[in-house]
Amino acid sequence: MSLADLEPNSLHVVLHVRSHPPKANDFHWGLYLHRDFEAGGTKYHLKGADKRWLADHGTTRGVFKSFLLIGLCQVARIPSGLMKDVDAMFRTYDHQLNEMPGLTCRTWVFRVLELLQKPHSGQVLLECNDLTSLEYELLSWGNANALAAADCQQPRPTHRSDLCGL
Repeated sequence: MSLADLEPNSLHVVLHVRSHPPKANDFHWGLYLHRDFEAGGTKYHLKGADKRWLADHGTTRGVFKSFLLIGLCQVARIPSGLMKDVDAMFRTYDHQLNEMPGLTCRTWVFRVLELLQKPHSGQVLLECNDLTSLEYELLSWGNANALAAADCQQPRPTHRSDLCGL
C-alpha cells in the first residue's frame, strides 16, 4: 500500500508489533490523520512507559515505512474544514499525560477517539458507537497481520473498520 491508496482526510488507527515473535494483543498504538498524497499526514502517538510519557506527533509522508508497522485501519472521514480542529483534539491531553492514571498508548488512542464521538460543529466525526467492539476488531486484525509485520513483509495492509460507518 502507499499514500496514494489512502482516502484524503481519513483517520486511521496505526498498530505496531513490539517483539519478534509477536505476542497476541501486544501492540504499540497510534493515530494517523491522512491529508492527501502530496502532503502525507500527521502521526500521533506516545513514547515512554509508566508515568514517563511524551507526546510524539509529527507530519510524515513515510507512515508506511514505520519500523514494525502492522498497518493502518481507517476509522473515520474528517471534513476538510475540520482537519485543524481534529489536530487540536488529538493534542488535548499532551500536557497532562503523566497525571493520567493507567495511561498507555492504547488507552490514549481510545480517549482521543472518545472526543471524536461527541458532536463538533454539528457533526459526529467518529461514527462508531461501541469503542470496546472497535478495540476487539483492531486486536483481531492486528493479530492476523502481526507476524507479517515482524518479518518485515511488504506491502503493509490497510483495513476499513466494519464498525465505523465507512
